[in-house]
Amino acid sequence: MQFKGRQTIDATRAAVWDGLNNPMVLQQCIAGCEKFEEIGDGRWQAVVLVSVGPVKARFKGRITLHERQPLLGYQLCGEGEGGIAGFGRMEATVTLQDDGTHTRLDYVFEASVGGKLAQIGSRLVSGVAQKMADHFFVRFNQLLSQPVSVALSRLDSADGPDGTEEAYGNDSNCDVSLTVNGQFVQRRVDPRMLLVELLRQELRLTGTHVGCDTSQCGACTVRLDGAAVKSCSILAAQSSGGEVVTIEGLAPAGSLHSLQEAFNRCHALQCGFCTPGMIMAADDLLRSGRPVTDASIHQAIEGNLCRCTGYVNIIEAVHQAARGNDKAEAGS
Repeated sequence: MQFKGRQTIDATRAAVWDGLNNPMVLQQCIAGCEKFEEIGDGRWQAVVLVSVGPVKARFKGRITLHERQPLLGYQLCGEGEGGIAGFGRMEATVTLQDDGTHTRLDYVFEASVGGKLAQIGSRLVSGVAQKMADHFFVRFNQLLSQPVSVALSRLDSADGPDGTEEAYGNDSNCDVSLTVNGQFVQRRVDPRMLLVELLRQELRLTGTHVGCDTSQCGACTVRLDGAAVKSCSILAAQSSGGEVVTIEGLAPAGSLHSLQEAFNRCHALQCGFCTPGMIMAADDLLRSGRPVTDASIHQAIEGNLCRCTGYVNIIEAVHQAARGNDKAEAGS
């Protein structure tokens, strides 16, 4: 993953340089940072509480500075371990230039993750990393716009007992607005909230299930802007402005969609936990206009797991729904 950005800091270049080399300042700017200290010339160690979707862990790591050019910038590299959550590695280049009475900061950041974090998917990890970068510069600007001692004392008093309350608190919440099952909704949510959490917790649309916490089972599949997606792998903020259809909105109230009828008729469900996601994935195939064959059905539902019914009746149900749709279209 690579991130590039440019920030205008409301401070002199000397003040920005000092802030970028001050462990106390950096700790206050990194969301979830519980510890950030110097262990040698140009070497730091940190402990950061990170939440990415269903994964939450404390990452312990070290950062080393290279190519330090006072008032101009530096390069840094680091790596951290989060136990079973996985690991992360990063390299970054930061450069500073005068911009009138302000300072222009340019950065290029490259990162890689492994373990459970890698299973979640790069889109979700990238979204959280970008949120953390945005948070860093908001706080950095706050600190440098006033005497550091004053800013630190104010921010310390706002932090929760584990240092995370303020970092991910109400001040960091974001507005999300989207259309769900034809209804416009708007909520102010934690930037870490997943789309599936918004649907289930905020909107009480509990037909969208959470089955694995690793984006593999497909029970959380919904339609977002016309395409089937796993809602546990997308942040609610990323879906803002979009149009979502869940299993509850697949057919008008009081009626069943052709796929729902076919699943019932073909006994294509047993416990039913996977059924909403399976139907939403199959609906994506029927809506696509592609030929409905065994092969195309296999491809459509390959990201959806059924642990009890087996797939023979599911495949037959999709075929029957497709045939029913074809007859309806021919009759019209």
